[in-house]
Amino acid sequence: MEQSRHGAPDVTLLYVRPEGAEETELDRRVGAIAERYAPWVSLKVVSPGELAGAGPDGGGLAATGSPAVLLLREGEVVGQAMGALLPARELDDAVRRAVEWPAPAAAS
Repeated sequence: MEQSRHGAPDVTLLYVRPEGAEETELDRRVGAIAERYAPWVSLKVVSPGELAGAGPDGGGLAATGSPAVLLLREGEVVGQAMGALLPARELDDAVRRAVEWPAPAAAS
């Protein structure tokens, strides 16, 4: 895995967690995985309400009330995982696949 061409991570791990919820095991898992992949991934934590106006995907996530992880590369979803009982292995696999996803070729 290579670090971004610009020095900043290429993948955003967007963690959607319910507002006002106490710290959960999933919070700890997401944090540990974001730390493990820190050279390639930046973590952004948002509430469902912050996604309500973000188009059909954001509004749908806001309505579920369940935690979700979206993996974005240049604003495009390249992976996702949902649910409070999400196993660490599944989350790690989703992040790894997003990081290893081929970056778009530079325009000639």
